[in-house]
Amino acid sequence: MHREDVLRLLLRDDVGLPALPEVLMRLDGVLRDPDVDLRMVADLAGSDAVLAGQIIRMANSAYYARGGSPVTALAPAIHRLGLRALRGLVYALTLPRAFKGGNFPARLLWRHSLAVASLASEIAGFLELPQSVREEAWLCGLVHDIGALALSTIAPEEYAAMLAELAASTAEWTEIDFTEVERSRFGIDHAEVGGIFLRERWRLSDPMPLVAEHHHDLAFAPDLPEGLERSTIHLVHVANGICSQFGVDWNPCESGGNAFRESAWEALGLDLGKVEALVARAQASLELAETLLSGGG
Repeated sequence: MHREDVLRLLLRDDVGLPALPEVLMRLDGVLRDPDVDLRMVADLAGSDAVLAGQIIRMANSAYYARGGSPVTALAPAIHRLGLRALRGLVYALTLPRAFKGGNFPARLLWRHSLAVASLASEIAGFLELPQSVREEAWLCGLVHDIGALALSTIAPEEYAAMLAELAASTAEWTEIDFTEVERSRFGIDHAEVGGIFLRERWRLSDPMPLVAEHHHDLAFAPDLPEGLERSTIHLVHVANGICSQFGVDWNPCESGGNAFRESAWEALGLDLGKVEALVARAQASLELAETLLSGGG
């Protein structure tokens, strides 16, 4: 399959690519309103029985309950989690259900993506960046590799074969950028596919498509202003590299030397003296990722 085939299939409706889940679209809209009524949110979340159960289990998980009494209803569960955190949690609990795994290591990808989302948000908090950056870092981290799911859905046999070949030749490939392997095979990589998929199919606004597209190359458009988008790309890039170095990844290449660019580290104002604190946060991020993957229990 060539680049032109991938670009054409990305916009077709008969290739198995999922639509953005309806409950997510509706909840995302209301949760953007800082004055939204909790009962309205509970009613919307309750329209999806699986999501409602996951939210209650998350509220009772060790990560969020913190010794509190168990909750059995949706409204008190949402109150415990907090409306500000709920938007990111709804994305995290809903999106893994949107794609079917097939021969693709979907669970590993979502484990990695959830860990990156959590760590990117943690780093933003560690740097005392605005809450808006923390929230966008979470969402962007969650979808940064979604292009791999889209590409593997479009070309399942070819993508599975590529991953199998890489897994069988790990010693030879560990110093090779995974995106280079994808481009040699398809003429396009999962980062570019992810940007197109999020923007054109799911109609999500930046920074999510922008970060997905550039979380590896950090290639900024010349007219992109300093601010939210640049900070979020740097946060996701660094979190992605740290998680890969810890072995929290889904492809055979990334953990073997593709960490993160020093320019992103420096742009965020990080230094070696902060590594120990970030390592602790990376471990906490992995624990949260495991909790989210299990739906809270």
